[in-house]
Amino acid sequence: MRNAPALTGLVLSILLLPARGVVVAQRLPDAAAAGPAATATSQFVDPASGLSVNQLVQLALSRNADLMATRQRTVEAQGLLRQAGFRPNPVIETEFGSGSPTGSPGEREFSVGYAHVFELGGKRDRRVEVGRAGLDLARFEITDRERTLRAELQERYISAMASIRNLEAVAQQLEVTQQSFGVTQRRVSEGESPRVEQMVLQAEVGRLEAERLLLASEVQQELVSLRVIVGMDFNERLVLQPDGDRPPTTLSLEAALEQGLASRPDLAAGRQEETRAAAEVRLAHADRMPDLVGLVRYTDSQTRFDQFGLTATGALTPLQDRDRMLFGGLSITLPMFARNQGQIEATRARETAASLRRQYLARSIEAEIRAAYGRYLAAQQAVEVFRKAVVQPSQEGAAVLRASYAAGEVRLFDVLAVQRRLIDSQKEYTEAIRRAALARIALERAIGVPLQ
Repeated sequence: MRNAPALTGLVLSILLLPARGVVVAQRLPDAAAAGPAATATSQFVDPASGLSVNQLVQLALSRNADLMATRQRTVEAQGLLRQAGFRPNPVIETEFGSGSPTGSPGEREFSVGYAHVFELGGKRDRRVEVGRAGLDLARFEITDRERTLRAELQERYISAMASIRNLEAVAQQLEVTQQSFGVTQRRVSEGESPRVEQMVLQAEVGRLEAERLLLASEVQQELVSLRVIVGMDFNERLVLQPDGDRPPTTLSLEAALEQGLASRPDLAAGRQEETRAAAEVRLAHADRMPDLVGLVRYTDSQTRFDQFGLTATGALTPLQDRDRMLFGGLSITLPMFARNQGQIEATRARETAASLRRQYLARSIEAEIRAAYGRYLAAQQAVEVFRKAVVQPSQEGAAVLRASYAAGEVRLFDVLAVQRRLIDSQKEYTEAIRRAALARIALERAIGVPLQ
């Protein structure tokens, strides 16, 4: 790792570096003065006012609809936790009875009762425990979705920048070919070259122009995908800003494994799922205890007879009886048959399943880190090999050959063949850079934190 080459990673700052021997500006200047190569990419890249990958990440974290939907899990879990803390509602009931419909007009009765449920076995505390575990689980799931969203956005950014680099490479070759075409026209008019060379160069200019148009369309498609992830409207202007180079990490494989197993939010969510499942088991055991219901009832009963009696003053009055009674009692369900056995078995099974999923996830994360780490090292080495052994010699050779053609020392077909090989080499180099950048993103995604 100490000798690993510096990776032009997420930002592909090499996009701004022209091929050696090609007449273009080193940075993307004003389109009016920079020529076709800069004009082809200046609408997509602006080092001064474009959006960097970090700015895009921050926008996505605040505007991505899928992430916003995931964050609603916290609101949901908070509501469930609040509900779990409520005590059972008491019950008030009233009754009124009359004997008139049944031929006993003298009979009337009124009662009002109150029932209060006393939860036994610590059910409320167990429910709150499950609710708190669910809230923590929702938070871990949101953190994990932010991790994957960040990686998805960076991958789209890399793809967009790679397409822009390919577009600039073709635009540069188009510019050089147009210059060669002008030289050939002059030589043909002076009788120094056959007219077929002018026709071949004219066809090559058309081919490169068509390829440039296709690549420009590809860049537009990449920016559309980037807008979707960020949460931008399709009519919003999106111009990218290259960032600085990211040096290779010095993190060892052992440190990466240790950090990944400690930092991955999905693994933390797996552990929290175990915690919630264990709390559900305790709640199921608490539900075995029946609740105690306290009852209080007041009854007012009146009965009127057909006979008459005398009052204290000697007056006749109908005989009647009135009773006022206050009752109290307790009610409890006898757990003779159903003692929540099935729910206890189900929660224990969920607890076992959560533990097994967590163990499997830990092994999967370890394998993911190992694979991403190896791919990261190989991709960095491939970029350096391409840069030193392929791209630089190809650029220098093409420049020498173009100068030789301008001096009339080589054939046009040799120049075109070398230029096409140079374009292919530059595209392959861009692909190597893209893979290296994606490998770094994959390693960061596997570990769960950005690499330093």
